[in-house]
Amino acid sequence: MLAGVLRINVGGIEKRVPTLPMNASADWQEALGAQLGGFARNLTSDQSADSLMGFARFTQGAILDAVVAYDRSGALGGRDWLAEHADPAQLYIAFRQMAEVVFPFVADVRSLLAMLPGLLAQADVGSSSPSSTSGPSPTGGSTPARSKTVSTRPS
Repeated sequence: MLAGVLRINVGGIEKRVPTLPMNASADWQEALGAQLGGFARNLTSDQSADSLMGFARFTQGAILDAVVAYDRSGALGGRDWLAEHADPAQLYIAFRQMAEVVFPFVADVRSLLAMLPGLLAQADVGSSSPSSTSGPSPTGGSTPARSKTVSTRPS
């Protein structure tokens, strides 16, 4: 990836696909977002079994379209060649490699989100001090019993 080339195995052949420059990456992101956004709107309005099965078919077609759109050089052989020779898992792996180039920060964001609950818990532990004596004891003990000594009434 750092050399500007993706090594992608499809149909039993390793192919080299040049990575997209910034402007082309932005165009690819927009096209992908529009395609997925349109399907997501349809899926939210119709959640039938047929619609969900359509999602599986759509996903394979969308990944194929995205891979073909990314490969501006034609190094992968084009849509027809890929549809005939690449299996869905190979296309998904190719798509993920392409997405890592176009969205390089996603892995970092995913890692940060995975760490977030632990960071929040540590922040809560470090800043938790009882704000009043009417709540439970911070050590887990019960509230102290009232004193049995009776005070004298003021005169």
